[in-house]
Amino acid sequence: IRSVNTHHQNHKPRGLVLTIVVAVALTSIGWAELTTDAAGELTIEGDNAVFMQEANRIEYSGNVVAVMDGMRITGDKVAVQMTDDRIQQIVTTGEPANFYQTTAESGEATTASATTIVFLPQTSILELTGAAALRQAGNTVSSAEIRYDLALGKLVASGGETTSERVRMQLTLPSQSPNNEEAQP
Repeated sequence: IRSVNTHHQNHKPRGLVLTIVVAVALTSIGWAELTTDAAGELTIEGDNAVFMQEANRIEYSGNVVAVMDGMRITGDKVAVQMTDDRIQQIVTTGEPANFYQTTAESGEATTASATTIVFLPQTSILELTGAAALRQAGNTVSSAEIRYDLALGKLVASGGETTSERVRMQLTLPSQSPNNEEAQP
């Protein structure tokens, strides 16, 4: 994973206290258990964090950056919901919230933006709502809602039930050079 500095670090004394409180809270649920698989690791940074042990939920706010398994999600707020000490979903909101992933095989980047991004790690589903846009290999899809299966490469876009927004696709087609050789008799 490439390290990218996406926001200004705020080094206030409350940041150290917050780090200690979050570290103690995460230790109580087992930080190693917050991964999607044995090789995965979730790292989240934000200006503030609240751990709700009974609800098995962590909420971050203020310039939040979440990095996991080659993907990066940024936004104003990120909520991590866990079930049985596994990550159930990561909900990111922002104006806009952003998603970035490169595939190890091809090095190809997938980027997305929306008002709300929901990532379901166990199924590799990415749900984008509110001014949603997804870009991959020079192609762009934009609509009110996009559901993208990262594992299968399957995308479903809709204009949304409460808006008149339509689905728009902009595709980059390979150039087709004309055949310079003409048939001769």
